[in-house]
Amino acid sequence: MSQTKHQQILSFIENLGIGSKVSVRFIAKELDVSEGTAYRAIKEAETKGFVRSIPKVGTIRIEGVKERQIEDLTLHEVSQIVEGIVSCGAERLNQSPNKFLIAAMELEAMKRYLEEDSLCIVGNRHDAQKLTLEYGASLLITGGLEPEEDILELARAKGLVVIQSPYDTFAVTTMINRALYDRLIEKELILVEDVMVGDVIYVTDEMTVGDWHQLSSQTGHSRFPVVNEEMEVIGLITAVEVAGAEWATPVTEVMNAKPFCVGRDDSVTHISRIMVWEGWEIAVVVERGKLVGILSLQDVIEAYQQVQKQPQFGETVDNLILSGFRYVEDQNHLTIEGEITRFMVNEFGSMSCGVLVTVMNMVGYIALRKQYRLDAITENFTLYQLQPVEVGTQIRISGKLLLVAKKHCNIEIEVVNGEGTLLAKGLMTARIGDKKLA
Repeated sequence: MSQTKHQQILSFIENLGIGSKVSVRFIAKELDVSEGTAYRAIKEAETKGFVRSIPKVGTIRIEGVKERQIEDLTLHEVSQIVEGIVSCGAERLNQSPNKFLIAAMELEAMKRYLEEDSLCIVGNRHDAQKLTLEYGASLLITGGLEPEEDILELARAKGLVVIQSPYDTFAVTTMINRALYDRLIEKELILVEDVMVGDVIYVTDEMTVGDWHQLSSQTGHSRFPVVNEEMEVIGLITAVEVAGAEWATPVTEVMNAKPFCVGRDDSVTHISRIMVWEGWEIAVVVERGKLVGILSLQDVIEAYQQVQKQPQFGETVDNLILSGFRYVEDQNHLTIEGEITRFMVNEFGSMSCGVLVTVMNMVGYIALRKQYRLDAITENFTLYQLQPVEVGTQIRISGKLLLVAKKHCNIEIEVVNGEGTLLAKGLMTARIGDKKLA
């Protein structure tokens, strides 16, 4: 399986000899990548422990530790976060707990969740402390309470860590959550440049449909950007465009003259939503109008697993709410579906009316863009039927274009659950922009 440039650089750095110097210019020259891509990869290699920056020396390849997820915290880091005292097990502080557990339940219930190498947050419950150690999990004792001697003896015998924090359980869990969040927001976004294919097969403006057939047969691909003599992108040609065309027909007569073009530095999070919602199978990566790469929907899907862990820098509230929804194939209407999460509910545990209107409004907006390639501004939104929607409910939202005039449009939006029961219905009135979207 081919690697992205970002992955290639990380592999290259990892294979360097211990003590080798690593620089942005060196990586860019050796792997023929931009200095921006090289810099991001070196910073991630430093985060992973492959390299270290030493003042007056530079960045050096070091003997790295086992790679861990960005969400992982070592027990040493946990003890520092909660300002704790390590009572025993100092030799294991470099390990990361595989899960956190708060002992706010009966012992029998705790047994279902306790597992080896986890970390249990508990107050002065002697029975819960003992049970935790017996299951091979470490202890984080809250409230500034001293563990009893039998607890310490059991921890030493099993080689487990016991940490004491002066803060209460709620404060401790809040501090750990905050540390995880701070770590996430330091992680860089995946950019188009990191995922795109740089070695692009293209069609020139002098070729014919017959040339497309020959190229498609040779490569096994059916979608190609069309460029002129200056390598400027002037279109995109696929099997859809050539269907029924004579082989002698110039590609410029059948190509899509308005391909979806993106930049190197666009975030995959943003581009992926546009591709999925608007039905783009391929995006052409350009720099100053010239072809530099290609990004397929498959490339985006493969990168999605990484993207889901990215902090949403620069995201609007709309995008944050819609990030859990996906596009559904529907011949009649624009439809998306997703699950109601705790992020979307009000104090009563049902979906917030504001969140619901946001999602419904966005469905209407996307429906207009997808069918007519038009931009619009919402003038009025009327929600005239609404039932409470609980957390965990799978919903499907469909937008139906009732009227599209020169300057205005009306869109009806329905929300149903998995059984098809109508949960909400609304009417969106929007003013259409003066220009069609490119």
